[in-house]
Order: sequence, then structure tokens, then C-alpha cells
Amino acid sequence: MSRIVVLGAAGFFGAAALRLLRERGLEPLAPARSDADASSPGSLRAYLQPGDVVVDAAGPYQGRGMALVDAAAEVGADVVDLCDALDYAVEVAGRRERIETAGTRVVNCCSSVSVVTAAMVEASGVTDPRRVSVCLAPASRQTSTPGTAASVLRSVGAPIRLRRGGGLVTRRGWSEHRDFHMPLGRGRVRGYLTESADAVTLPVAWPGLADVDFWVDTNAPGANGVLRVASQVPGGGGFARRMAPMGVWLARRLGSSMGGVGVEVAGGGGEVWRSSLTARRRSYLVAVLPAVLAVEAIVAGRQPLTGLVPVNRQVPAVQLIDGLRALDIEVVLGAP
Repeated sequence: MSRIVVLGAAGFFGAAALRLLRERGLEPLAPARSDADASSPGSLRAYLQPGDVVVDAAGPYQGRGMALVDAAAEVGADVVDLCDALDYAVEVAGRRERIETAGTRVVNCCSSVSVVTAAMVEASGVTDPRRVSVCLAPASRQTSTPGTAASVLRSVGAPIRLRRGGGLVTRRGWSEHRDFHMPLGRGRVRGYLTESADAVTLPVAWPGLADVDFWVDTNAPGANGVLRVASQVPGGGGFARRMAPMGVWLARRLGSSMGGVGVEVAGGGGEVWRSSLTARRRSYLVAVLPAVLAVEAIVAGRQPLTGLVPVNRQVPAVQLIDGLRALDIEVVLGAP
């Protein structure tokens, strides 16, 4: 049988993936970083075996290299990652030919970015999607960690890329905001513009997509306003990143235990379809379940594709929605 190897199992999302895999009857391994470091080609080649299925939860992905993808192709292992970073997704796409030649799989962005979004696009029934807008409102009391903070703060006041008019354009992170419907007690959340891998992964599945954008509501008292101001002041982004440890401390004490994701899909005929995935607790499982389901499919021989697997072919939308509901995630399709 294939070994299931979880990298980053000591981190928040890696530990959650490890628990969920075990709850579903699988026996994942959780090597120490000294044995299998996602950034160390030598340790990866020494640890991995042919046929392994690697869950890569060793974020943040901003600044990560291709050590794992290259080592897995060389050894003959599959990789399922929880990537949310545009740069990393672009680098993985640049390895497409090497991955295909190796005959292995890379299941990239198998998380709320981008597989959950892809499932919502499919569930929408919009046959000609032209715009996809996503808002993340994390359960900040639970998910605030140095890694998640680094992922969010990287965009504050910095040049970010999103898809508009059929191509990537550059904007300043947190320079724009808009409201989304999401049943988190307030009814609506206010998201701020940030960077996401969705801008490059979704158009592979739906080439007609002209606009793809991603927004974040920190879901912590006062944090949105502070980061918005920081984005407009010279050097403010750097200051916010230096203050991240204090922000994480405050969010874990004052932030919300409720969290979720809202998705809007607009079609070529002007129709707009909305959905939300929210929970009073453990909303972070929205980011973890896709990878767990993808691993199950590979181990059971139900994933026929090899190479770089498109985000709309990694996990069936119906299976993902049913699985989320079984974990007490409220999935609302066609929200007002």
C-alpha cells in the first residue's frame, strides 16, 4: 500500500489534516522536519519512496522553492498540497512537463484555494463563468498562527496580482474593499483585496474567466481598519509584518470562532450566483478536507489522471460538498 506522508504536521493545518486522515481510517506518517524538510532536496530524496502520497502542509508557500515537487518526480511520489500562493502555483505549472514525464501526480492548491472555489463554480451551474470573486473570513481565534499571518500580511500595501480583463494585472494589496453575503452573525463581511492562486489556477479549468479576485476579512476586532491604514502609508506594510506576533496574540484572544468562505460566480449573461461555506467551529476544515479526499482517491485508485491535475478534476464537487456538510460546515448554494 502507498505510504501517506504529511509534511508540516506540527503546524495548524498539517495537524488538522493528520487528524482527519486518521479519523477516516488511514494511517499517515508525520516525519520530523529533520527527517523530511519540504525545502531540503537531500532529506526528501532520502525519506520518500516510490508510490508515496505526500500531503504538503508546510506553509507558508510564499517564497517556497520546488524542492518537494522535484524530489517527488525523481523518486516517483505523488504530492497533494494546500498551497494558496500565486507565485508557488506558477512555479508548479512551470514543472508540468517534468511531472508528466515522471508519471506522478501533483495536486496543487487542493484547499479552499482553489479546489473549494472550483467546486462552487461547478455547483453554480453557470456554463460560461466570466467572473469569480472569493472572500475568506477565517475563524481567527483558532487559525491565527505565524504562518497564516505571514500569508495575509504579505499583501498589505504591496503589489499584488489578480485577473482582470482576461489577464493578470497589478494592484496594491488592501487598497480596495467590498461586502460579501456570509451568514456569520453579521450577515455580511467586508473583504479587502489580496493575492491568491485562484487567479492562475481557475482559468485553466474555465478559459473564459476574465476576472478572478480574492478578498480577506480578518474576522478580528479592529484588524481590518489597521491593515487598511497600513496599506496606504509608506512603509506601513512592513510595520504591520513586524507587529505580526502581537496581532496573532490578540486575534487568538479577541477574534471570532466562526469563519467561512463566500464565492460569487458571474456568467456571460449577467447572472450572479452566490454561495457560502461557514461554521461556528472548525471552519478551517474547509481548507483541509479537499486534500484528504484527494489523498483517499489516489490511494484507492480512483484518481485516473497523472501529471499536474487541474483544480476542477481533483475532487468531485458533490463529494466535497457532502463531505463538508458531514463535518458540520453549513453549505449554502444560491445564497441571496
